[in-house]
Amino acid sequence: MFCIMNKVSFKISVFLIIALGLLCSPHTAKAENIEILLDSASAAYTSDNYGKAIEIYEKCIKEYGTSSQLLANLGNAYAKAGDYGRAFLNYERSLYLNPADKEVRNNRAYIVSKIDDANKANTGGKKISVKPDEIGFFTKLGLFLKHSQTSDTWAVWGVITFILLCSCIAIYYYREEVILRKIGFFGGISLLMLCIVFNILSFMSAQAYNIKDEGVIIEFKTSLKAEPFESSKTVGTPLVRGTKMTILDIQEDKNNSDKWYKVRLNSDIAGWIKSKYFEII
Repeated sequence: MFCIMNKVSFKISVFLIIALGLLCSPHTAKAENIEILLDSASAAYTSDNYGKAIEIYEKCIKEYGTSSQLLANLGNAYAKAGDYGRAFLNYERSLYLNPADKEVRNNRAYIVSKIDDANKANTGGKKISVKPDEIGFFTKLGLFLKHSQTSDTWAVWGVITFILLCSCIAIYYYREEVILRKIGFFGGISLLMLCIVFNILSFMSAQAYNIKDEGVIIEFKTSLKAEPFESSKTVGTPLVRGTKMTILDIQEDKNNSDKWYKVRLNSDIAGWIKSKYFEII
């Protein structure tokens, strides 16, 4: 009986090892494939073969998913290749996933300065603004808070403050020392307010991430149209790729499957642009 049980146990152990190996092997192979691709992209980037690096990074994103660092690397490759439009686009997407990345923020700021200079040169000396309208202090503060951290980060802070709040409540109810009860009472009120604030910020960050109301011009140079059709007159001044616009409306093109976006840069520049020249962030 003991020998039979040993054989059965051995067979079960072998089966479990094989099953575990089968489950792990695809993930191991996938990780190895990604590592090989990333090494190839890094080598291409280092050797100034930016087109090849872009191709590999985009293949990684398509086949294995994305990350803030992968998008940042793709943005760097596009920037080196001179495509500031897609560089800016990928930096923006990277910051949606990791708003605290200072290096990406600095790279984006550099690209924005280049785009602003190019747009200003296209005005031909006309007194027309090619920058977004100035926003108020509270609007700017709200945008900073929504985009300074991810929704998950704010949610974690909300959980931490809630746990501390429960601790303060316990101290207030179960300790008799006056000083500790005061700490529990006033600390609990403060932590309750912080918990509410962090949860509100988490909701706002998630909402900002899901609302796709901004996009980037990806055409080398294009002009907006007064109406959503090709024969319509142009408005404003030609804009270079990388110009960030707010989306106001979307219309289907009746002649083909393309779309038209009604976009706005500022009070001077607003109009329609075809989706093939424009990509949502």
